Amino acid sequence: MKTKLFSFPLAMLAGLAILLSACSKMDVIVPNPNALKNTEKKTIAELIKQSPQHSFLYAGVKKAGLIDALNSAGPFTVFAPTNDAFKAAGFNSAKDVEAVDAATLSSIILYHAISGAVSASAAQGLNAAPVATLGGSDFYVTGSGGNVWVNNAKVNFADIIASNGIIHSIDAVLMKPTKNLVELAQSNDNLSTLVAAVLYAGQPAIDLLTSAGPWTVFAPTNMAFDNLLNGAPLTNFTPAQVLNILAYHVVPGRVFSYNLSDGLMPATVQGQKVTIGLTGGATVKGNANSTASNIVAVNILATNGVVHVVDQVLVPNP
Repeated sequence: MKTKLFSFPLAMLAGLAILLSACSKMDVIVPNPNALKNTEKKTIAELIKQSPQHSFLYAGVKKAGLIDALNSAGPFTVFAPTNDAFKAAGFNSAKDVEAVDAATLSSIILYHAISGAVSASAAQGLNAAPVATLGGSDFYVTGSGGNVWVNNAKVNFADIIASNGIIHSIDAVLMKPTKNLVELAQSNDNLSTLVAAVLYAGQPAIDLLTSAGPWTVFAPTNMAFDNLLNGAPLTNFTPAQVLNILAYHVVPGRVFSYNLSDGLMPATVQGQKVTIGLTGGATVKGNANSTASNIVAVNILATNGVVHVVDQVLVPNP
């Protein structure tokens, strides 16, 4: 198997950037337009309290001791997860939220809030732009066609006006990343072969995936590697060949699924392009693959990028 050696300096790679058009085929979902009414008479805390769809969030705000803060002058913008969002994150009731210690809840909730009043229209045109939260870490905002996404969450009801800011209801609980791309893969048993490949490729691969980036990684599952290797050991390839293949799975920039468009061909760190497909499901195809790989999990956030899990190893041209 002929391969192209990956030899770009990391400092040069870190300076690469790509422009991706934001694209969504999803409609805005409004849970109940009467649950949170536009008003200028109530504070953010009061509006959250009166919403049946946000009772889990209010329980967290109360336990974390943040009611006074969200009643203060501000202005603030709060991205408010619905009860269903909390359930998807493993909280089955408001009591489950209240069982979390106050410091942890405070950190989580403040990661959903920013200083200033930012409307949905003001977020348009952004492409995974970092925004500093009141929790001290960035989250990443994209707006397109009136829709707004933040990290892995979509705004399902926007521009709820409070006396001290704006609330946007969202469909997922935001969790600040704590692991880099390598650590994230190490924490997932279904990516253990990918971790082994990174270690076998050596320090250049480790340095790439632990560097500041940001990077977007299409991460093949263990089964994807099994299908490629067909029983052969990874050592049948040289470390340079494995590095070349790994680099073909890395795209410069923090690219969430909603930043992808059908037919997009982003350049990888390896130098060749991959092709994105969004017809009949999200896919990514390598130049030497006979079929496209399904993207089976999306928007897994790391401190230095974002991971999308794929069910085939992407193979570049020789």
